[in-house]
Amino acid sequence: MPSTNKTGADKRSSDRKDKLQFLMVTCGFNVYWILAVWGQYRFIYLLVLMLIMSWWFFSVNWRFVLSASLIGIVMDATLYHTGFYLFPDGGFPLWLILMWFGFTSFIWISRKVIQSYSSNVLIVLGSVGGMLSYIGGNRLEAVEWPLGWVNTALMVALCWLALSYILLTLLSMFSASQRSS
Repeated sequence: MPSTNKTGADKRSSDRKDKLQFLMVTCGFNVYWILAVWGQYRFIYLLVLMLIMSWWFFSVNWRFVLSASLIGIVMDATLYHTGFYLFPDGGFPLWLILMWFGFTSFIWISRKVIQSYSSNVLIVLGSVGGMLSYIGGNRLEAVEWPLGWVNTALMVALCWLALSYILLTLLSMFSASQRSS
């Protein structure tokens, strides 16, 4: 019986450690987001440095990060080419590409905590959070919405609804493959 209590205590300690790591990584990602969206090209070197440091300190599944980032970049590039987004420099920005690599790295690093929640809740939160992130980018003048605020916000929310499902599916697949290897 005492070993069962120790196992329970070890699990609680591990859960606390995971949640503390999640909190720290979330704070770091928020700094990364601000540097990318508010700073744009002024802080590219810091974004690259932060990515390298996160990849150095945390075990990152490159296939997940690359796959998930490419899907997000394609989504944003499609919204850009269909006129939902317009960027101040007139092209598709490098800082947004780096944002995707930072975001998907954050997801991978935080996967234990993320996967402890209901997928349905995460998909809705991803849709709302993704939309709010782009509203923030619009407010910081990193992206313009030529097709109007309502149309763009709704399209972004719908895209992020689908993207959240895809990201969670990929996260589950790559997490399972990593455990089996």
